[in-house]
Amino acid sequence: MIGYALGATIESIQLGGEADEWLPERFGDCRINWGRVDASSDWQRQREILTILAGPAAEMLYCGENLHPAAFAPWQHDWQLAWQISKSLVRDPIGRTHALESCVLWLHNRLGTQPCWAAVAAVADELLAHEYLDQEQLADTLSFWI
Repeated sequence: MIGYALGATIESIQLGGEADEWLPERFGDCRINWGRVDASSDWQRQREILTILAGPAAEMLYCGENLHPAAFAPWQHDWQLAWQISKSLVRDPIGRTHALESCVLWLHNRLGTQPCWAAVAAVADELLAHEYLDQEQLADTLSFWI
């Protein structure tokens, strides 16, 4: 939902994930296309970081627990990816940790409001019904809320 709101094309989203050697076992996949962008621009890095950390933030809301993404195994890959992308934005490791934690807090607060949580719930309902959504199905679901 966050990637979509920030201008990405979500090509597909699915429960479960394709097995591959270079990614950890996961509960779902989301394929995001940012189009032609300058990957080294601060704005693009910020969009990617927010999109990556949105999953853990939404799961925190859903389960009602504020777990740290760096310490909770299912979210560690997300945290590590956001950590790598943010290196050029905040070089100091302590400052980078605080910046990423601020992103998670902002996402947690934002996703918990209407219509954001309704959009997340609508996508979850569609995924439970179909297990896979393509670009058109997801856009149809999100466009009502965003």
